[in-house]
Amino acid sequence: MEGCDDLLLQLEQILENDELIDEIGFIHPTQFSTLDTSFDSHSVQFNTQFFWNKDHKLAISFEILSSLYRAAIQKHSCARRNYKTILSSCSEESSELLDSEKDLLRHSKALAILSPNFHTAWNSRKLVLSKHNDVILFLNELRLSTLILSYAPKSECAWSHRRWIIKLIAERFQILEGIIRNESELVKKICEKFKMNYRAWNHWCWLVSYMTTQQVLDELGTSRKWAEQHIADNSCFQFRRCLLVRALKTSSETDKAASYNEKSEFCAILEGELKWNDVLIRRYVGREALWMHRRFLSHCWIRKFANDLVNLFLDQEMQLVKTYLVASPDEFDDTLVQAYLAAAYFLWLSKLQTSPHIGNEIHNKLREAGDLISLLVKISPEKDLFWRSIGI
Repeated sequence: MEGCDDLLLQLEQILENDELIDEIGFIHPTQFSTLDTSFDSHSVQFNTQFFWNKDHKLAISFEILSSLYRAAIQKHSCARRNYKTILSSCSEESSELLDSEKDLLRHSKALAILSPNFHTAWNSRKLVLSKHNDVILFLNELRLSTLILSYAPKSECAWSHRRWIIKLIAERFQILEGIIRNESELVKKICEKFKMNYRAWNHWCWLVSYMTTQQVLDELGTSRKWAEQHIADNSCFQFRRCLLVRALKTSSETDKAASYNEKSEFCAILEGELKWNDVLIRRYVGREALWMHRRFLSHCWIRKFANDLVNLFLDQEMQLVKTYLVASPDEFDDTLVQAYLAAAYFLWLSKLQTSPHIGNEIHNKLREAGDLISLLVKISPEKDLFWRSIGI
């Protein structure tokens, strides 16, 4: 086998020669014989026993990963020390410093690809990039993290680095609308391919603060279908909550003193979300994520429209809860879980910190519902002491 440094050099040359690589695979040595080895004008000289590069795809043999990793760590460590030494003694325009920057970026790129959660590699890139003001350089960095996320979608370092780059672009160039649109598409693809990816959804929630009002409204529309198809993925509902909070914040200051009828835009969004949530609760029995989302919606409604139609809203919620309080056991106990969630939801309403008027209305509705505590104890006897300790 060739030396570790030679193998690392071949990898770095491939990455430099084909900057549009959009997919990397780590494969067993026996799989190389099945790959197309016809000529590719983008290819450089490399050992075809361990590497394959064609049509902006790269394959690396499992056999050499440990050797590549050790060599990448060593080269990166030396390049980092060298860069810091030169940085402290040379001017920013010196050729020696520029060469050391290139070395550090090259070695840190290879190390980040081989080990996506190697914090120091990402920090080295931040160290160099923070001293530049080149939007092309930053966009290339987004492309690198996209490449890594294609095979390591839960790499916290890659997601965090991506947010750092976007924040840098927002501060220095303010050209975010297209970038945010591309970010949304990236997260959609990753979430569709890798389910229950909290880090991807968390990144999407972070992007909401940079979205335009129209983008927020568009995302509320497009994410609805995803939520309907992935009821168990609570992260999607959390994303919708972030969007609704942003929509609430962007409402004008004068809107705070407006009546119910004057709050038409946000009211329509919230009403639509409540009706849609009602449909899902009836369709998918015993799903806690749906009831948790309804808590958020109810809280928004009561806070936003505290002096308008509260009685009507509480009547509607009471009717919804009563529908599920009569629980009859089924094969999967879904109806019992639904009754438990409905009772817990209405108890939660009674604990909201609201005005005395609204608080009285909620407690009146609670008395109409009957003895919810006894129902909860019956459905969930293991929490007997907890339920009985709740004062209503």
